[in-house]
Amino acid sequence: MPRRYLACCIFAGVMLTACTPEPVRNRTHLEVRTQPRPQARRPVAPAVKSYGLADGQADRHLLSADTFLQDGDMQAARQEMDLINEAELSSEQRGKFNLLDGQIALSMGDAEHAMQKLKMVRPALLSAQDKINYYQSLAFANLLMGDVLQGVSARIRLGNLLRDPQQQQANISAIIDMLSVLPEEALQTRPQMANELSGWMSLAKILKQRNQPGFDVNSQIQQWQQDYPGHVANAGFLQAYLATPATASAQETVSEQEVQAEQSEAGMIAVLLPTSGAYAPAGKAIKVGLQAAYRLAASASPQLPLKFYDSAQDDVDSLYQQAVAEGAKQVIGPLVKEQIQALAYNANLSVPVLALNHVDNLSQDRLYQFGLSPIDEADALALKALHDGRQSALVLVPNTAQGERIGNYLASAWQNHGGTVAGIQSYDPRQHDIGAVLNQLISSSSYPSGQQPARALLLSANADAARELAPQLKYHQSSDLAVYAMPTIYSGSPNPVQDAELGSFEFCDMPWLFDGYFSGPLSQSALQNSLQGMPDSLSRLVALGVDAYNLLGHLEQLPVTSYVGATGQLSLDRENRVTRKLVCAQFKGGVPVASGYAE
Repeated sequence: MPRRYLACCIFAGVMLTACTPEPVRNRTHLEVRTQPRPQARRPVAPAVKSYGLADGQADRHLLSADTFLQDGDMQAARQEMDLINEAELSSEQRGKFNLLDGQIALSMGDAEHAMQKLKMVRPALLSAQDKINYYQSLAFANLLMGDVLQGVSARIRLGNLLRDPQQQQANISAIIDMLSVLPEEALQTRPQMANELSGWMSLAKILKQRNQPGFDVNSQIQQWQQDYPGHVANAGFLQAYLATPATASAQETVSEQEVQAEQSEAGMIAVLLPTSGAYAPAGKAIKVGLQAAYRLAASASPQLPLKFYDSAQDDVDSLYQQAVAEGAKQVIGPLVKEQIQALAYNANLSVPVLALNHVDNLSQDRLYQFGLSPIDEADALALKALHDGRQSALVLVPNTAQGERIGNYLASAWQNHGGTVAGIQSYDPRQHDIGAVLNQLISSSSYPSGQQPARALLLSANADAARELAPQLKYHQSSDLAVYAMPTIYSGSPNPVQDAELGSFEFCDMPWLFDGYFSGPLSQSALQNSLQGMPDSLSRLVALGVDAYNLLGHLEQLPVTSYVGATGQLSLDRENRVTRKLVCAQFKGGVPVASGYAE
């Protein structure tokens, strides 16, 4: 059995239930129900334990919320929590309330809110099982926020609560896996560390080096055992751990036979991505994100394996049917719009599909569209500019088919939110005439003296065109005209020298690009090694892959509860399109400084 299957089943998108004395049927965040959800049923009293007054209304709602949470029904759990008046709760009830609230937040990827709630919990007032759930949740929340050592500390406390030997060993394996993501220099022990945490870090450093040429792992382990006698990572665990082969890339080794056995027993996730042809680089970037999210989830609990199909080689309908016949339970992809249309019109979608692009005016049951759509970017710009007090908009876009579409998106978003479009103009990026076109646009939309409102220039341009326009805008850019640009002006990586010309341009983009808005082991900084050599133009697709994997288990909740992802705060509209709420930023000294989500 691969080592990832030894990791303790902490919360992985839906609920942390692995360490309960009588676990419910295993659910991973990969599950997408293909049938309509039956009406939520009320839990019966014998199924759960009592938290306080037997007949108290708050207790009954806490019982119901806990049961729905255990069953993976986050919407029903949230509804029960909303019926509780927190001010009337006892100390014990309030601890349970905050724990459940934190677990629901984790289920939707909101680690910050979860951490706020968990910090309000007094573990001493929790029941034995709720203490286990608390430290599991705390470990996972810290991991998502990038604080690995705090997550490990929570797991150390969790280990002191576990009584089952298998659960104890799984928790040990989870600690090692969490520490394995840290670089060797970060595993240096420090004097102020508790002895047990110091022992874990020292052990993780040894295990991280064990495949290096000339490294004598056995003598190092023996020395470690002398330095940390009585440490919970006993010789029995170490012998089993060291018997499992590890690869140089620290990824788990799974034999082809094991994968086939997993697929035949539980199915798999089919991924339809181009690995050849013109779209192969984009497919590769998305694959990096998918695999990173999968590895993180697999380090916490067993996951359905990913199986990749080259969508550039076969008819997409046939490819979909092949994947279903081979055991696919969910499908991610395709990427190309024409293939999404073909799949929607021709295939019998017996298994749900999360397509990785958006096609206008296309709606199909079991087909979800999730892409980096300029519709969301245009909407965010309109919200930001109107929030800043801009009343009238000028729209400047390239004279291409894509530019025309974006111009329509910008104008529609502005008008939908109550703004007035004073003029739309296109420029030829090949002729470098953007400055002259801007002057024409401004002059044609002039207002009578003294009546000119605060205006926004809604701009679609690449970085080169924006830098060309910036000096010419200085004449116009004042309190009555501000520039709000589509994110194509920003490469995704700070470039203070070249972007200094962009002055105070504003744009809205995915949280993944800004420190503090998406952190943890799947953040841009954490995945830097995987991004080496990848063009900046493709790096955003890695975030798309991260969210695509993590969204599979949340599609049912998205219409009512947003998911905090790498590409935005994600929701689902009536046409099954995943919409994104974006973070806005302004260039200051050539570096984008985030100001918050567009609203």
